[in-house]
Amino acid sequence: MKRVRRLSWFALAGFLVLAANLVRMQVFQNEFYRLRSEKNRIRVIYLESARGRILDRSGSALADNRLSFNCSAIDREARPFVEKSSAILAPILGEDAGALEKRFYGSRPGAFQTILIAEDIGVEKAVAIEERLDLLPGFMIETRPQREYPHGSAAAHLVGYAGPMTDREADAVELYGYSYSDWVGQEGVEKSYESYLRGFSGGLQIEVDNRGRMVRALGVREPQAGKDVQLTVDAKLQVFLGRLLESRKGSVIVMELAGGGILAMDSAPSFDPNSFASKRGRKEVRRYLYGEGSPMVNRGIRGQYPPGSIFKIVTALAALERGRITPQTRISCAGEWVLGGNSFHCWNSAGHGPQALTEAFAHSCNIYFYNAGVSAGIDAIFQKSVELGFARRTQIDLPEEKKGFVPSREWKKKRFREPWYEGETANLAIGQGYLQITPLQALVMVAAVAADGHVFKPHVIDKIDGIRVAPERSRTVVYPARGWEAVRRGLEEVVSSPTGTGRLARVPGLEIAGKTGTAQSGQDKPHAWFVGYAPAKNPKVALVVFLEHGGRGGVSAAGLASSVFKWLSESAYL
Repeated sequence: MKRVRRLSWFALAGFLVLAANLVRMQVFQNEFYRLRSEKNRIRVIYLESARGRILDRSGSALADNRLSFNCSAIDREARPFVEKSSAILAPILGEDAGALEKRFYGSRPGAFQTILIAEDIGVEKAVAIEERLDLLPGFMIETRPQREYPHGSAAAHLVGYAGPMTDREADAVELYGYSYSDWVGQEGVEKSYESYLRGFSGGLQIEVDNRGRMVRALGVREPQAGKDVQLTVDAKLQVFLGRLLESRKGSVIVMELAGGGILAMDSAPSFDPNSFASKRGRKEVRRYLYGEGSPMVNRGIRGQYPPGSIFKIVTALAALERGRITPQTRISCAGEWVLGGNSFHCWNSAGHGPQALTEAFAHSCNIYFYNAGVSAGIDAIFQKSVELGFARRTQIDLPEEKKGFVPSREWKKKRFREPWYEGETANLAIGQGYLQITPLQALVMVAAVAADGHVFKPHVIDKIDGIRVAPERSRTVVYPARGWEAVRRGLEEVVSSPTGTGRLARVPGLEIAGKTGTAQSGQDKPHAWFVGYAPAKNPKVALVVFLEHGGRGGVSAAGLASSVFKWLSESAYL
């Protein structure tokens, strides 16, 4: 009896403790446990918005989206079962279970505390995981729009790419509605028009059972897709330029003279922006970032180089404006010219003989332009350079454009505490010395000659969300019409003359004007240039060809320009 009585007291005591705890949880701590229960019952799924498409002038996609499937996990729900879940997922994903565990513990939770386990796994793997979700507590399949670049490296520098934000970027845009897991434009149009291309993400609130399975949807905020951006670019020409520059270093840019719209801009070597669109391409990304040839650099707007003989256009305009030469002025070239006890040489050591302006352009005679430049003076050349767009950004709607450099008398005095010498003017007159320009600046310069002094503000944008965007107006360099005409006649002779340095740029049935350039590079092979426009009498399109260490401009650059002009002619642009 005593044992029974003792057991009864123990049972009563246990019952009283249990009752007290029930009262505590259901009465005094009701709100605390109710909220915890709600959190276990209600889950929020992040719905990422699709970025706007980037289209070429005819509506062909340069950047698009496709649906991708990711395997993710909710940190607090999945953590107790990570080892078991990884063993189930490993054969499906084709990965090591230990690697999946390491990824879980080493990853930072993204939006709504989800951890990305496997990205862009494909529909078959996604279905296989969905069928086993009851064995994978806290794991889920998420869908997201995946950025896709149909033309790959052919339009990479122009279009750019989208990628995950860095911590620094996340802090900078936190006030603009971004979350840490959002992707942003990193280069090219993707970056320039980020505010239009980005959408607004949404979310789905659902009720789940004790095994994490969806019971019903409680509410949804639909994601808003970004706006489509349409460019002035021709995708077919862009691809064609990519093939022309394959295995080379350099840039080719083509611009319409109707308003300064860029038809194509290619830089080589290039990169595949699809590698940045998912983690699967990260090994390629490292090769691009640290590989030989700087494939991430858009040489068209960021490369700065001596222009060589294409700068003789500026020298001629400066000398004509100051009245130091006329189109009829003849200067004799014996292959060498002496100034201040120093010898300056023509590229043709035998000399060209007496040369007027048109002949000097056709033969790219250094001796003629040494004389023209020195007679015009450094101040006139500097002023004309700036007027035509050098030493300043063209303000194209692409990021991180460089502005190049044109030396001046004041700059040298400040930099070296020395006066400017006439020998330096002679060097500058043929595009050498301290001078540095970008290929886009060279294009803007030759386009101004073709368009009677209209210095275009080049642009790639045409429409945003179907609404045409008016390009900013060009500015005009006030200059006598006879001066423009004299230089244009010289540029026509460069291509049409049997002895012209640009004769390899010819296209049967098409009149072309242009100028070749061969610029010292500090290495064995010089840089090769060609700038020009067509048709010569009624210009519609201008282009620049720049080949880094490409040899002679009259050979490699002019020959490549011929291929581009031929394509433009056959495609009804000329």
